[in-house]
Amino acid sequence: MFGTYFDRIDDAPRDIDWFEGLWLGTLVLSLYITFTMFDWSASRLGRSGAALLTAVRFGGTFLVMLLCTRRKSNFMRWVIAVPFSLTILAYDFMRLPMILERDPVLWFILLRQGLMFAAIYMLFTPRSRAWFADRPPPEDL
Repeated sequence: MFGTYFDRIDDAPRDIDWFEGLWLGTLVLSLYITFTMFDWSASRLGRSGAALLTAVRFGGTFLVMLLCTRRKSNFMRWVIAVPFSLTILAYDFMRLPMILERDPVLWFILLRQGLMFAAIYMLFTPRSRAWFADRPPPEDL
């Protein structure tokens, strides 16, 4: 059904492959963090609400990645870079007191933040910017 809509774009630079790998790494870490912090979400939204929010959040994150890289959406690139990353930072900041009580979770959150910003950086390298703008890559790289 969606096979042709989200097919791989052959001319994508290696930086886009790096972005996808790093972004999927953030999703894996987020999955662990979500399981360890699910009681926090459930206390605020109930178990069903927290499960629904989690499903929408993970599905949306994956969809935004596909729209950015497989559909070559410059708009989604900026959505990932600004509002999406700020939302994740705000969400982690809201949970900070609970996070600090659970030492290992803090390290996974810091690692996820590092991977997330590394992934976003890959969307703004000179090759990636040229690819999103349908220009040839810079010669000096």
